[in-house]
Amino acid sequence: MRQLKAALVGMGNMGRNHLRVLNESDAFSLKAIVEPNPPSPLPRLREPLAWLDSIEDLKSLDLDCVIVATPTETHYEIVKKLIPMGWHILVEKPAASTYEQAQELTKLAAERGVFLAVGNIERCNPVVSKLKKVLEEGVIGTPVHLNATRGGAFPNSVKPGNNVILDLAVHDLDVFRLLLGPLAVQGSVAHATALPGILDTAEVTVANGEGITGAVHVNWLSPQKIREIRVTGTKGVCIVDYIGQTCRVFGRDLAEDNLRSAGEFEIHDHPFCTLAEFHVEPGEPLKVQLEQWQRCLEKQDHNLATGDQLSESVALAEQSIVLAQGGLEPGFFKADAWKPHFSADRQPLPN
Repeated sequence: MRQLKAALVGMGNMGRNHLRVLNESDAFSLKAIVEPNPPSPLPRLREPLAWLDSIEDLKSLDLDCVIVATPTETHYEIVKKLIPMGWHILVEKPAASTYEQAQELTKLAAERGVFLAVGNIERCNPVVSKLKKVLEEGVIGTPVHLNATRGGAFPNSVKPGNNVILDLAVHDLDVFRLLLGPLAVQGSVAHATALPGILDTAEVTVANGEGITGAVHVNWLSPQKIREIRVTGTKGVCIVDYIGQTCRVFGRDLAEDNLRSAGEFEIHDHPFCTLAEFHVEPGEPLKVQLEQWQRCLEKQDHNLATGDQLSESVALAEQSIVLAQGGLEPGFFKADAWKPHFSADRQPLPN
């Protein structure tokens, strides 16, 4: 099998992770890394490659694709420079900062015959594939509402132009889009508690054309890392842990045929309902994403966000930010000014 010749742009946290999975893949041969300030010591590499200072240096290379893993605010300009070179491009999420930019990039890529995909990595998480199967097989009936929570510590560095919606909410908005089809943002509120103008907490509500709703809560304030989605249906609830890659269904009248259609499962004791835990074949989402990127390049079926889905992913994030800024002007959260709703001398509730 011919190896796909790749270059990597950026060696930040995600860049180093992309380097690791590329280095371990038999399907790709990494030929170059664009990074003006290479790390020291240099990572151990499977084969020699070129360390380049700028995007323009890629023009002289024979490549199949480029993976862009630079800061969010640089994606649009870098991808726009890469498209005329003719290499297929996988860019970290979000592909651009605005819907207008995303549409421009997808149009330019289509005109140049370039595959352009965005690395919305959770759609490559095996547990999301299992959740999709659970919903398709009607295990919990008709979905009514989705709720996602994604939190963690404040990043070590945040540049202007980035925020918690672009960094975290895009993942769950994309998963909702994958599960429910096109979405409209219904509302969004946000806070900037640490840095002026940098949103670090947000709540976004969405709905699809059939009236199924969803809510995404994200923050950079949680001391522990949280990645969870809960889908409420007419016959039960499915709870997914992205990190632990567990998929559990709670219901009172779960149809065994539907359960079997969704895959292997075990029934566990529960005092109030049936608890079915589905088997999820574990896998690192970034490695699965690289496999899907290979399928895309080989013109096979894949689950990456391209074209309209790429643009819609950016649009959902942009609409959420605009609504948050219009409905609740970002600024320092006045923690010292907060008072409990109930005073210490409040009247006790009646028995």
